Amino acid sequence: MAGTLGIDHITLCVPDLGAAEFLFNQVLGFHTIWSAQDVGTEKSSMDTLVVQRDSIKVALMQGNDKQEKSQITDFVERYGPGVQHVAIEVDDIEAVSKEWEDHGVKFSGPIKEGKDGFGPLRQRFTCPLFPGSGVFFELTQRQHGEETSRTFVKGTVESLYRDIEKQQSAGVEDTIIDYSRQHQCVDNGK
Repeated sequence: MAGTLGIDHITLCVPDLGAAEFLFNQVLGFHTIWSAQDVGTEKSSMDTLVVQRDSIKVALMQGNDKQEKSQITDFVERYGPGVQHVAIEVDDIEAVSKEWEDHGVKFSGPIKEGKDGFGPLRQRFTCPLFPGSGVFFELTQRQHGEETSRTFVKGTVESLYRDIEKQQSAGVEDTIIDYSRQHQCVDNGK
C-alpha cells in the first residue's frame, strides 16, 4: 500500500476500564495520554482512554449502556474482550481510501476530520474484516505540513461511534469486501 507509515494504534474493547488502565499503567509500564467519558449518543456511549509506552499506543474502551446496549458492550459479549481495530497511519488518506475502494473495500462512513492540541487528524474506518468478526481497520492521517497530531480527537471518535451505532441499530453486519463475489472471482479463475 503506497503511503503507509506504520501502525498508529490498536484499540481494545474491555469490560472494566479501571482494571485495564491499572494493567497497562501499573503493570506494563504505559502511561495515559488521553481520555474521554460518555462518548456517543443519548442511546449509548463509551468511556475511552489511550495509553502509550514509547511509540506504542493502545486505546481502551468500555461501553456505557443507556437506552440501548452500547456497541462496545455488544462487542465484548459477542467476541470477548480484545482487539476491535488496528489503525494504520498513512500519509494520504484520500489516495489509500481510493486504492482500497478500487479493490472493493467498504468503509463504515466518510473521512472524519478533527484537530487535537498538536494539529489536524483525519480518520476513516472500514467495515469488519471477516464475516462474524467485529475487527476492522482504521486509516489515520496525522501529518499535515509542519503540524503533527499525536493524540485523539473526541469529535472524530464520537462520529465513528455514531456510524457504528446506526449500523448496529439497523442490524447491518457488513464486511470489508463482498466475500461471495471474491470467491466467485477465484472460482472462475479471475
